[in-house]
Amino acid sequence: MKRGLSILAVVVTTAAIASCSATSDATGTVAAEPRSGGHLTVGIIAPCGLDKAQTSGCNFTNVEVVDNLTEQLPGTGEVVPWLAESWDVSADGTSYIFHLKDGVTFSNGEKFDAEAVKLNFDNVIELGKQGRAFQSSAYLLGYQGSTVVDPRTIEVKFNQPKAGFLQALSEKPLGIIAPETITTKTPEERLAGGVIGSGPFVISDVVQDQKIEVKRRDDYQWSSPKNAHTGPAYLDGITFQILPENAVRTGALLSDQIQVATTVPANDSANISAQGFDIASRSSAGIVYSYFANVKDPVLSDESARRAIQLGLDRNEIHDTIFDEYQKVPTSILSSTHPNYTDLGADLDYNPEKAKEILDAAGWKPSADGTREKDGRKLSVSIQFSASSDKPLHELAQQELKKIGVELRIDQVTAAELIANRTSGNWQLQYGNLTRPDPDVLVSSFSPGFSLYFTKDYDPELQGLLTAQSTELDPAKRNAQTAEIQQIIVEKGYAFPATEGSQTQAAGPKIHGLSFQAPWWPSYVDAWIEN
Repeated sequence: MKRGLSILAVVVTTAAIASCSATSDATGTVAAEPRSGGHLTVGIIAPCGLDKAQTSGCNFTNVEVVDNLTEQLPGTGEVVPWLAESWDVSADGTSYIFHLKDGVTFSNGEKFDAEAVKLNFDNVIELGKQGRAFQSSAYLLGYQGSTVVDPRTIEVKFNQPKAGFLQALSEKPLGIIAPETITTKTPEERLAGGVIGSGPFVISDVVQDQKIEVKRRDDYQWSSPKNAHTGPAYLDGITFQILPENAVRTGALLSDQIQVATTVPANDSANISAQGFDIASRSSAGIVYSYFANVKDPVLSDESARRAIQLGLDRNEIHDTIFDEYQKVPTSILSSTHPNYTDLGADLDYNPEKAKEILDAAGWKPSADGTREKDGRKLSVSIQFSASSDKPLHELAQQELKKIGVELRIDQVTAAELIANRTSGNWQLQYGNLTRPDPDVLVSSFSPGFSLYFTKDYDPELQGLLTAQSTELDPAKRNAQTAEIQQIIVEKGYAFPATEGSQTQAAGPKIHGLSFQAPWWPSYVDAWIEN
C-alpha cells in the first residue's frame, strides 16, 4: 500500500486508554520547591522499539533522549522554535531554511549542526525505502533534499507545499539523533538498544522485555519551551519497568514497587485514587477511537445505513458503562485537544428515532427478527478486532444498534488476520485511532493512497478538501477547510466516533511535575520527588 504525509501515528487498544482524559497535565499538589535528585520507577506497557523513526502504529516509550527542531505546545497547539532558533519559508511553501541553535551537543560529544540534520533526514528517507519508517518518511513526502548552507543553517526542499512540515518536525519520528547512531548502528540495533540524542536523558541500560533505564544528562542546557524549567532534568534517572498486564501494573503501584503507573485501567482508577494517588491525563490529539466503515462494502456503501449507525450509537452510555471519569465522550472525529478541533457534539447525539426514520425512508424495513432488510439483503455488519479488551465496547454497541434494526456481528480475529482482511477488502468495520496534532492526520485516515481504511476513490469533495488543506499555508483558511472535513466525515458516516483516546499517569502525592507532550506522550523532565 502506498503511504504518505502523516501515516498512522499510533494505534492502541481500549485497554491502553481505558481510563484517560484531558483533565490534567500534572500530578501532585505542590507543597515545596522542585528539588534535584532521586530515581523514579515507571510502569509501562511493552514498547515495540526505541527508535521512534522506525516505530509506527505500536506502543512507544518516550524516554526523552531525543530533541526536535521544533516544539508544539500542548496547551495551544502552537509550533515554536527549539533546536531550530528560527526559520524562513518560501512563498510557495516548498523551501524551508532553518537557523540552528548554537552550542548543542549530543550525549556522545558530537556537535549538533546542519550536517547532522541533513544526515537524519536522508536516513529517514532511506529507512522509508526499506519499509522501516512509514511514519517518519511520510512526514517527508515530496522531499527533494537538504543543502547545508553553513554549520548552523540548512535548507530543506520539497516538490510541493508542506503546510504541516513545521508541526511534523516536533514529532518524535523526526527527532534528531547523533550521526554515530546512524553510521555505526544497524536499524535493528537502534530499535533494540536505543539511540544517542541531544535530550535531557541518556539510555544507560536495556533489558529486553524487562526494563529501560535512563540517566540524567548533567550538562543539558537547551530544554524544550514546553517545560517548566530550563537546564537538566531534576531526576537522577528513571527505570521504565515493562509491565504489560494492567493488574500487575496497578498492583506494583499500590505496593510501592513502582512510583508511577501509566495507562491506568478504568476498573482500577477509583481504587487508585481512593488510596491517595493522583491521576494525570491527556486526551490523544488526533483522530478519536472510531469504527471506520468500508464504504465499498455492499451494505456500508449505502449512506443512509451509515448515517443511521452514527445516530444509533449512544456515546454517553458507552462512556458511563465502559470508561470512567478520565475518559471523554467524543464530539467530533478529532479529539478536543487537537488544535483544529470543531465541536460537532450535536451531530453525534444519540437519536434512535431519527435513525429509524432515515432507514425507513431509504427502504430498510424491519424483518421478523427485527433486523432490517432491503432488496433481500440484511442490514448486518461485522466489527473485526483482535484485542480482547475491546470486546465489551463492541458488545455494548451491538445492543445499541439492535434497537434501530442494525445487526452488529462481533468477529474477533488475530492481529495478522485483521491486517490481511483490511488489505484484501474483506471487512466492514474496524476500530482504531490516529494521533497527530495537525490536520494532516485526517489525510492519513481518510485519503486514498495514505489511509489504511479508504484505499479507493469514494468522495471527490472530501478528497479534494483533504488535498487542499495539506498545501494551504494560510492557517485560518486551513482551519476552515479542516472544519468542513470533520463535518463531512461525521454527517456521511465515514467513521463512527466511540471515545477519545487518552494517556494517564498515576503517582503518589510526593511525586510532582509529571506532564505530557502535545500528542499524548508522558514527559518526565519537570518531574521531581518531594523527599
